[in-house]
Amino acid sequence: MNALCTLIIWGGMHYATPAWMEKQIPAWMWSRYEIHIAPYGTKLSSIANVDPKTTALIGFSAGGLDVLRNYSQDYAMVVLLDPSTRMDYAKIAYTTNTYMFYNQSNWGGTNKSMDEVANQINATGGKAVSMKLKHNEIPAYFFNHFKGDY
Repeated sequence: MNALCTLIIWGGMHYATPAWMEKQIPAWMWSRYEIHIAPYGTKLSSIANVDPKTTALIGFSAGGLDVLRNYSQDYAMVVLLDPSTRMDYAKIAYTTNTYMFYNQSNWGGTNKSMDEVANQINATGGKAVSMKLKHNEIPAYFFNHFKGDY
């Protein structure tokens, strides 16, 4: 794997704005990576011209749909943080580039495909981890444990 250089991060709806997402990222990461934070629904092509081999796609909540729409095994890393999902994304062949950190109980009766997507990630080489964190705690957890070379 090439060195990870660029992080493209999609936030979610309501409070999970780019400004809120920016606050979840530790200070050291800003000097190490080129970081782009976009609102949910922003097209990848309008954020940055990237080389998938050195780029991570990261999505929180509804921003997970942006990551899943753009998923490719070519990306250096793909990270889903308590993401919104769709059943169609439970059919993708993920690889070791894919990580998901989630808590199904944060979603109540909605987001019914989350467990299926997590199971598919684990079955096809990625790593999906169920955790007992509140929805709004998962981004900071990930970024504070991020080492850049998962």
